[in-house]
Amino acid sequence: MKNNQRIVSIDCGSNSIKYRQYRWQKSNILVLEDTKRLKIRLGSGAFSRDGLIENDVLSAIVGGFEKLAKRAQSKSASIVRTVGTSALRSARNAREVCEIIRRDTGIEVTVLSGNEEASLLKYVRPKPNFKQKKCLVVDIGGGSTELYHRGVDNEFIRSVDLGAVRVMENRDKTSDWSRLKSMLGELNRESIEMVLGVGANARIAVRLSGPGNASSASLADLKIAEANLAGASVEELSKAFSLSVDRAELVPHAITIWMAILDLLPHADLHVSKWNLCDGVIQQWLRDNNFPTCQILLDAPME
Repeated sequence: MKNNQRIVSIDCGSNSIKYRQYRWQKSNILVLEDTKRLKIRLGSGAFSRDGLIENDVLSAIVGGFEKLAKRAQSKSASIVRTVGTSALRSARNAREVCEIIRRDTGIEVTVLSGNEEASLLKYVRPKPNFKQKKCLVVDIGGGSTELYHRGVDNEFIRSVDLGAVRVMENRDKTSDWSRLKSMLGELNRESIEMVLGVGANARIAVRLSGPGNASSASLADLKIAEANLAGASVEELSKAFSLSVDRAELVPHAITIWMAILDLLPHADLHVSKWNLCDGVIQQWLRDNNFPTCQILLDAPME
């Protein structure tokens, strides 16, 4: 790749569509220089009883992708990979949705399996002074939760259909909560000292559980946050914590999942990372195309 060349990855998620643009620098460094988040909730239809993404949502998706394509074009950036996650895995009309996106915008969407999504968490690095074998990386999204752990000689890669949108809309199943517990039981739980949360649901949970500069939260902190949030309206949460409404309404449900995880890991606290699924998508694309593994500098403002 040439110096200053720009590339883009897009994550078509269950609660929003996320765009991240990177600029290639010498010495195998990618600098994150632009982000955009479109508030389009695919999960509401995909997780419903009929499992269909409705036409009004599809129109919003196509319009959103057109805007993102123009955004990339204005910066001479190439959209190298676009992925769909839990909502598109679940929607009965996902193939039709992806075909319409391709036809109308030229953007090809690859729908990841749960394990493919979870495997991208291997690119997240633990914080300094924490050993990788003592760290469980977790991404709680709108429709699913992904887990990754690298042991001495094996990888733990798991995905379960538990996400903040599913829980909020009462589309979670008792069997999936049991499956989460069973998956965590496969680990040496006594050895896990850090749950490294990625994405907004981790950052917001920690932010609401302590002072503004907090970088971690214990199970006790999350329980206090849950109690403080009880009875608060979405509008009150949005205003008090400067959150968009679509994120504010998911906060209590994401915290419920974080607490279920920490409850089974007696020595672990929740820590946060600036890393985003789009970063893993880019790193996998680089590897697939025989580019050297590079460092991503995550200094752009988060949306």
